[in-house]
Amino acid sequence: MQEVARKFLKEKIVDKPVYKSSQEIFDYLYHSMRDRKKELFKVIFLNGQNQIIDTADLFEGTIAKSAISVREVMESALKHSAVSLVFAHNHPSGSPEPSQNDKQITRDLVYAAAVMQIKVLDHVIIGDNKYLSFTAEGLIEQYETDFLDLRIKGVSEAKRRLYRAKLFGGLGENP
Repeated sequence: MQEVARKFLKEKIVDKPVYKSSQEIFDYLYHSMRDRKKELFKVIFLNGQNQIIDTADLFEGTIAKSAISVREVMESALKHSAVSLVFAHNHPSGSPEPSQNDKQITRDLVYAAAVMQIKVLDHVIIGDNKYLSFTAEGLIEQYETDFLDLRIKGVSEAKRRLYRAKLFGGLGENP
């Protein structure tokens, strides 16, 4: 019965721009994740029209946490030729509130995806009949802004080094 519900909800969400509705992501994944005793980290790979290419279970953790490899997530995204990604994982405790680790790994995933020119649309944490959307909380946008600030700072620093090198005839002669 759960398989029929999952198939129906998947068909309902396919061909729709999922970034507009974290509720649909929750509805689609809730039945497969609600009774799990361990954390499960899923990635939804999307094409240029934000249609689902595939959904993959990438990491399974313990009751309280999951070890996620940013490199493996990006490798999977490239293998699927994904243009954008949605992350989801469950909290067996029932509370969808993100841990500090959840925030850090999401930030790292957003940064890595930005380097690869892949858009992270959301990270949905599924709790007991409720969820938290990083996009709705403004966290995905904050991480994107932080990344852009780092890039701008990096470019500015590189330009300063170049200017100093020209001005002082080499990098070793900076005052």
